Amino acid sequence: MHTVAKLDGWSSPVVEAVTHTTFNTSGSMLMQPDGCWDFVILKSAAGTTVLRTGLTTSAVTHHFAEGDEILSIAFKPSSFMSLMPGEKMLDEGVVLSNVGRDRFSLGGDIIEIPTFDNVDRFVAKLLSNGIVEDNSLVASLVSGHPMAMSERTMQRHFLKTTGLTYKTFTQIERAQKALTLLQQGRPAADVAFALGYADQPHMIRSVKAIMGQTPGQIAPR
Repeated sequence: MHTVAKLDGWSSPVVEAVTHTTFNTSGSMLMQPDGCWDFVILKSAAGTTVLRTGLTTSAVTHHFAEGDEILSIAFKPSSFMSLMPGEKMLDEGVVLSNVGRDRFSLGGDIIEIPTFDNVDRFVAKLLSNGIVEDNSLVASLVSGHPMAMSERTMQRHFLKTTGLTYKTFTQIERAQKALTLLQQGRPAADVAFALGYADQPHMIRSVKAIMGQTPGQIAPR
C-alpha cells in the first residue's frame, strides 16, 4: 500500500504533473512510459537522491522499502534541457550531486532540492535560469495542431527534444490510451479497433512491449 498526492490547481508551460508517493510497505511497482521526462527526488533511510530521467520506451520495475518517498516532477515532452537533451537521455537516468543536505548541483547552478510544497518555486528557478525551455514546434505537434514546417525540420526538433522519433512517440501515446481504456473495463477487441491497431494480437504485443503488462493483466478483476 502507498499514499499518493498530486498537485492540483497549478499549471505550468513545461510541467505535466507532480506526484508525491509515500510507501507504507515494502514492495515493487512498474514505472510505465508516459511521454514525459522527470526530476525525481527519492527519500529513503539511506538519504536523499536527486535523479534526472529521460523519456522511457518500456516499463521499469522500482523496488521500495517501507517509509520511502518519491517526489516526481514530470516535464512535458516539448520542454527542453540543453544540459541533458532528450536525444542523450532516452531510457537513461542520471544521479545529480548533492551539495550539503538540501541542495544539488546542476551544471553551474546550485539549486535547492524541491519539496511537494515548493515545486512551483523550483520550476520557476529552472525557467528563469534558462535551464529548461519550451520547444514550441514540438509543443504544437504534441497538441495536435502542428506549425507549418518541413518533415525534416519536424523530425530533427522532435528527436533532439524528446530522444524519440515522432512515430515512436505516437506508439507510446497509443499504448497509454489502450492502458486507460482497458483499466476502465473495455473489451480488448473493442480497444484494439478504437485505437486503430491492425488486430487484437498486434495491440497485445505493443502494450506488453511498452507498458510491461498484457491486456489481461491490466483489465479490472
